[in-house]
Amino acid sequence: MMKICITARGKMLESAFERHFARAPYFLFYNSLTGKSEAIRNGFVISDTRIGQNAVRLLKNNGLDAVITGEIGENARALLSGSDISLYLYNGPGTVRQAIDEYLGSQEEKGASGTARPT
Repeated sequence: MMKICITARGKMLESAFERHFARAPYFLFYNSLTGKSEAIRNGFVISDTRIGQNAVRLLKNNGLDAVITGEIGENARALLSGSDISLYLYNGPGTVRQAIDEYLGSQEEKGASGTARPT
């Protein structure tokens, strides 16, 4: 089982994927075992300072295994790495569900071959 956070524009799996990590309107938490999801509004979007750091702190407190986003600042990237939270950069437009499906597919490939796609 994995608990994954996806940056989203809305609260549902069918919501549009949001490319910008710290400025995402929502963080959608997805449990790969149950298929259940929960959305949390990103209250840090209105801030001008430490947006990425505050967002990572929020995610760390939710016991995540991975984050799927499109773009992330270096400070937030380093904080995720130091927290043992995997980062997956999703390049496509589309929905949160499409981003999750691509990520889970890459994990299956990684398990089969022992190598991961680069981020």
